[in-house]
Amino acid sequence: MNLKHFKLAVFDLDGTLVEYGSEQVTPATLETIKMLRDNGIRVVIATGRSWKQTKAIADQLKVQTPVIVQSGAIVLHPVTTRILKITPLRPEIDQKLPRLIKNLGVDQFCLMETGVYFTDKVNTSGGKWLFDNGEDCRIGIPDLAIHKVVKRLLIGSEVELRSLSKRVGELKPAPNTILWPPDQLSDDWFLEVFDPLASKGQALTWLAAYLEVDCEQIIAFGDGYNDLDLLQTAGYGVAMQGSPPELIDQADLVIPGAAEEGIARLFRGEPVGIKKRVS
Repeated sequence: MNLKHFKLAVFDLDGTLVEYGSEQVTPATLETIKMLRDNGIRVVIATGRSWKQTKAIADQLKVQTPVIVQSGAIVLHPVTTRILKITPLRPEIDQKLPRLIKNLGVDQFCLMETGVYFTDKVNTSGGKWLFDNGEDCRIGIPDLAIHKVVKRLLIGSEVELRSLSKRVGELKPAPNTILWPPDQLSDDWFLEVFDPLASKGQALTWLAAYLEVDCEQIIAFGDGYNDLDLLQTAGYGVAMQGSPPELIDQADLVIPGAAEEGIARLFRGEPVGIKKRVS
């Protein structure tokens, strides 16, 4: 691959740069990141994780370029941790959500701009894991007059959240929603509700202008639904094998995922590309 065209390389984490749930970057991937920097390419992380869940990986990669977290709702500097851009969930959307979840058995976590999650109850296994082992979580009602809501995280059964996702998507303006299936930590589904302007692609558009880089000079890698507009925004988009069909269709190239070290193999010049779009 000709690296001279690119100024920025943007990487999703889970399933793309590292295996799902892992905080360990392989030696081959670390060497690849170093090689990109040696060629004058700045490295950006764009993840659905929080900064707390991202920091260990950013430290391993020695990332100094702003990091996109919370699926694009927050852009921050990895060294100073100063928030450069935040896209809160606008009140006219947030105020409509309580009536949609009333009488449902789902857990609701409200992420504030301070990085603290608030919830009024914890009943699901996924909610209990998040509360006990994940982020800074508190029982209580946040003071919305002081701090802004970044996202609403709803945790419950597949039936409840699929139905809820459809109804949330019908709100006007339509929020950006991400529905996640269970992982190895629980049997619950997760529904994230963000502002319509909060996405990885929109955050990358802002970051490209901030860094004075043309989007055509960006190569981006991802494997999930929340990477769709990330790949659309970048000049060259690479999807991981096994990604959703919509992402595969959008990608210029499809390569093996994190478990097979597809990114390292690609930049080593191995013939790992599965499909290249002709346009």
